[in-house]
Amino acid sequence: MTAGERNLSRRVAAILLAGGSGTRFGADKNKVYVEALGQPLIRYSLDVFAAHPLVDEVILVAREGEKEILESFPCGKPCRIVTGGATRQASVLHGLQATSADIVLIHDGARPLLQPEMIDHCLEVMGECHGATIAVRSKDTIKLTDDNGFVTMTTKRANTWIIQTPQCFNRSILLDAHQRFGADPDITDDCMLLERAGEPVKLVEGDYTNIKVTTPEDLTLVENFLSERQPQ
Repeated sequence: MTAGERNLSRRVAAILLAGGSGTRFGADKNKVYVEALGQPLIRYSLDVFAAHPLVDEVILVAREGEKEILESFPCGKPCRIVTGGATRQASVLHGLQATSADIVLIHDGARPLLQPEMIDHCLEVMGECHGATIAVRSKDTIKLTDDNGFVTMTTKRANTWIIQTPQCFNRSILLDAHQRFGADPDITDDCMLLERAGEPVKLVEGDYTNIKVTTPEDLTLVENFLSERQPQ
């Protein structure tokens, strides 16, 4: 679905998760506020959602005591800030409950290299499924192990993908899946909730630069990619 083909009866909300910690990164603050080229990481994806013609509103999910930081960021379209929960699943649920949109895009605030085309492509496939996610094909051989580290299976590389965000869903179906399965600690992303509910999830090919900042090395890569995108 392009801006020119927009279904005006279908409202779209972006839920941007800002509840990460700086533990693995080694920072003394929430990593989404660590700066890359002079700008907090979360500002990059916030700006993309705010400028996108198919996104009607933005829901920012903040940690307790950090809502004031997000309030200082300009958005340019309807924007609501809600407090997250103790887990990622709980934070997403709070975001879902804060909007009445038909379609939601869920994105990690520590993943600053979001591109408008990713939003376009996720929304385009929503006519054939209730859930989709940006992903990239694995470049490496992936092996699964038991709890003792012994290999139990080697995946077929051609069918093995690395999952990223944004992830896109029919809001009512995802909300129902959260209420049914969201307490399961083994669930690590919203696509797994739809899988538990028996709903097919479509993978939409993304970009290898769309990395999530977890370590200082990741920040170096992000800054390099951001520098390449800037006009010369």
